[in-house]
Amino acid sequence: MSLEETLNKIWQEAEKEFTSVKSLSELENLLIKYLGRKSYLANFPSLIKKLEIEEKRKIGSLYNELKRKIENLYRQKKEFLLETNIKFDFEHPGREIKVGKEHLISQTINKIFDIFIQLGFSVVDYAQIVDEKENFDYLNIPPHHPARDLWDTLWVKNRELLFRTHTSCFQVPVLKKYGVPIRAIIAGKVFRYEAIDKTHDFEFYQLDGISISENSNLGHLKYVVEKFFERFFKENLPVRFRPGYFPFVEPGLEIDIGCIFCKQRGCIICKKTGFIEVAGAGMVHDFVLKSAGIDYKKYQGYAFGFGVDRLIMLEHGIDDIRILHSSDLRFIRQF
Repeated sequence: MSLEETLNKIWQEAEKEFTSVKSLSELENLLIKYLGRKSYLANFPSLIKKLEIEEKRKIGSLYNELKRKIENLYRQKKEFLLETNIKFDFEHPGREIKVGKEHLISQTINKIFDIFIQLGFSVVDYAQIVDEKENFDYLNIPPHHPARDLWDTLWVKNRELLFRTHTSCFQVPVLKKYGVPIRAIIAGKVFRYEAIDKTHDFEFYQLDGISISENSNLGHLKYVVEKFFERFFKENLPVRFRPGYFPFVEPGLEIDIGCIFCKQRGCIICKKTGFIEVAGAGMVHDFVLKSAGIDYKKYQGYAFGFGVDRLIMLEHGIDDIRILHSSDLRFIRQF
């Protein structure tokens, strides 16, 4: 039986079982059966590793669709079972339900994820506390390298571990775990030991992306970056690429976008240049690929990274990064 036939059969069985389930406990057991850690679907990604790229995309799309359909079945059935078990007490008034909502940072990260998923990237996660190799050595920043001075590091446990200073530290571990080809992004907190002011904080959010294949190139990078900023800001902004230095890419690039405040006429925000620096990028250095055990003569790729907080400040005209991490309800309730 082919993988496609297997997925179709699983859906038929799941649809039948979820429709006939009678209790919440049975429903939870069904969810574990189909989507739990020991389920067939949980191990499915390992079954498609050796498929050709086109076949992998086709089967992977069917797999993701099946998971969504089963999750929808579960939610719908759970709502139905909860509604049928509600007991009303008409002798007492109901309690006010205070509904919370996502913070602006979470809203923005989800918005970014949606855009990159549409561009063909997968979302991954990685630890906030890492070791020195992951944060520096694997990324072509050996001991005593002057580039280490670019990061003000928060060390823990006698310098054996540290709070990650950039989300680029996910690159080699993710390449080792998932192999190539790969297109992945990560977003999360990073930490720097530095003074706090209107444009700096000791903790803030970054996003990193990486694409490794046999033919990934700067043309692909340019397309992805331009499409991202176009969809994020909902306007066709000019994007400018300049030479820049980052130890883990070669060549390295600085990325600027047209100033969204003055429309390239020149203002105090863009320092009269018409452009605002927003990201760094480049072709992944051979050293990084070798650190991950990737054949750098066969595979190549690009990487990019930018500050989530900075994008929020640009999008909403916020001039102080500290307000993003405060608990000021006057600010939070605006979004």
